Amino acid sequence: MRTKGIAGALALLASTTVGAQHASDDPVASANDGFGLTLGLESIGLYGPNFVRGFSPQTAGNVRIEGLYFDQQGALSKRVVDGSTIRVGVSEVGYAFPAPTGVVDYDLRSPGDGIPSGTVVASAGPFEARGGSVDGTLPLIPGELQLPLGASYQLSTGTIGSSNPGYTSKVANVGATPQWKPNNRLTVRGIFDWTETTHAKTLPIILTGGDYQPPQVRRGYYGQDWAQGRKFSRNYGAIVTAELSPHWSLAAGIFRSVADYPVNYADLYLNTQPDASAEHVVVSNHDQLTSSNSGEARLTGHFGSGAWRHDIIVLARGRDTLAHYGGSDVVDLGPAFIDQGIQTAKPSFAYGALTRDRTRLWGAGLAYRAQWQGRADFAAGIQQQSYTKDVASPTLPAAHLSDRPLRAYTTAALTLTEHATAYAGYTQGLEDSGVASSSADNRGAILPDARTWQADAGIRFGLTPQLKLIAGVFEIEKPYFNLDSHHVDRALGRQCASGLELSLSGEVMRNLNVSAALLWGEFKVSGPALGIEGIGSQALNQARVTTTLDATYSLPRLPSLSLDLSIFHFSWYPASVDNVVRAPPGTTVALGGRYRFELLGAAATLRLQVANLTNTYYWNLGFTSPEFSQYHPRAYFGYLTVDF
Repeated sequence: MRTKGIAGALALLASTTVGAQHASDDPVASANDGFGLTLGLESIGLYGPNFVRGFSPQTAGNVRIEGLYFDQQGALSKRVVDGSTIRVGVSEVGYAFPAPTGVVDYDLRSPGDGIPSGTVVASAGPFEARGGSVDGTLPLIPGELQLPLGASYQLSTGTIGSSNPGYTSKVANVGATPQWKPNNRLTVRGIFDWTETTHAKTLPIILTGGDYQPPQVRRGYYGQDWAQGRKFSRNYGAIVTAELSPHWSLAAGIFRSVADYPVNYADLYLNTQPDASAEHVVVSNHDQLTSSNSGEARLTGHFGSGAWRHDIIVLARGRDTLAHYGGSDVVDLGPAFIDQGIQTAKPSFAYGALTRDRTRLWGAGLAYRAQWQGRADFAAGIQQQSYTKDVASPTLPAAHLSDRPLRAYTTAALTLTEHATAYAGYTQGLEDSGVASSSADNRGAILPDARTWQADAGIRFGLTPQLKLIAGVFEIEKPYFNLDSHHVDRALGRQCASGLELSLSGEVMRNLNVSAALLWGEFKVSGPALGIEGIGSQALNQARVTTTLDATYSLPRLPSLSLDLSIFHFSWYPASVDNVVRAPPGTTVALGGRYRFELLGAAATLRLQVANLTNTYYWNLGFTSPEFSQYHPRAYFGYLTVDF
């Protein structure tokens, strides 16, 4: 009955004609800077949820929904979020309780303007991928109760940046974000997001037998047909915002996020030689599950008059995360070549007992913000945190970790001239360290939280009313996790990242919008036993220079047609933990266009793009481990968006 109800609601959405909702989306034209923006099916900018200044804010637990603390385990779908913004540098000024390595701030789907609306998207590519989605909003009580909801089904090969031919999965998703707004002082939003991924073919991971990269081999499908994983992602929650009085407001959110893997695989080629020969090993995992309850309550007092405004913020936030992992079975499939993809019979796996890992992090904070209209912005805060971790392993003694740090931050911005604003900030954090890599002996283990800090400063300059330049410097320090000489993923030392970042965004000339950014950095590793462990002084997989350019141009004589170009470039980077191997620099180019028109009286956009236009060849490297995977060849992608 519930499925029929959803199907009926979606049919009603598709049959109702109203103004445009998503056909006009253009991430380049919408970007406020070049540091990162996700809008609809596309992402642009220098940074993303898994990479900011050499680190991963998503792995670190620096995720927010509408500014509220959220411990994400299961992936959030586009049924419930419109996109995300990377808050780093000047965009963190005045942002309550920022975090080192940046913050990924998700925007919930818009509840609409009180009239029925719907968007249908049909997509094809890259490679075998294809699918469709229907999203819309039903005004159940006009002006008071809105129901944004949607459903999608795709044969997926992942995103443009990580997809590979042949490695498909079937993804079904249903989500809704109802909003109840009985008056101007109270808003309640719900989040219901369910995604099932099945028949997920496993991309092989390559580990070399010495200080060299894997040989260049033909790109294609080399996986095992039977190594198909299954995953469930579930996200539920509620957000309440209320104006309690003329001076006090409340924002609170509570969330549950689950990542459930009934079965998954790691297809490993170990000790790979320059002639592409290797030892073929498959790891099978069963019933891997991570669930988290998290939330935040924030009370804000607003005071001041004239040009001055003062905010006092009292905050409580926390998470309770429970993970079951381990029990893996490793099967040796014998010698093989990484580029042959010879199919083997499915082994019979024997699983062991699972490890139980419970992590709790709670904090209470107080912050103050002062704004001098048009002249200055200052904020400072302090947060007392309590961290505990209890691990029960079937083969090791029970382990307990705890920490009670006091973490502080301060940010400031000062208007220098009519066009220039200087900013600076210092932030301390207690962050997640992710999980041990698939090739580690402690694979899947949740690594301990880490004390981190970040300092940055810079200037934002308005070159024209439509074009902004941001230039800043930064320094970040946190523990360095990688494989030791016994293949255990653990903290080996401290990593210090420092550098310069530039952003240029806006309309350069009539009809031409750009979003460009550059990162120049040093990523140093220090520690007392690096030489003994075979660890180099440069962090793995960190290029000294990374640049992006996204540009879109609307044809003056055919304004319904726009062309776009994306260029991503990286310099050489250490491709082995001991820094002996250096990966060469690389550049990828994507070329595309949008055509806006009317289809049966509804606004529509046809989007086409060619990714990796020049068919650049290089090996992807694991973010924190020496695991190589093939980067995809030239790929074609397209979708049709129709707003009803």
